[in-house]
Amino acid sequence: MEQPKTLQQRQAELQALISTPQGRAELEALASNYVAAGGRMRPWGTSVITYILVHERQKGLIVG
Repeated sequence: MEQPKTLQQRQAELQALISTPQGRAELEALASNYVAAGGRMRPWGTSVITYILVHERQKGLIVG
């Protein structure tokens, strides 16, 4: 199993992805997978990065 990442590490990874169209599509796909897995819709106006970080933190994938 992969070691949990710090919030800063994961946020930097996600921010690097959002800078390209392909990365943005990857983030949206990841968020869609999390919606399907958890049943929670992303609140209107919430950034995809924030949504992913909250979901991963709740699942124990992010520490700190």
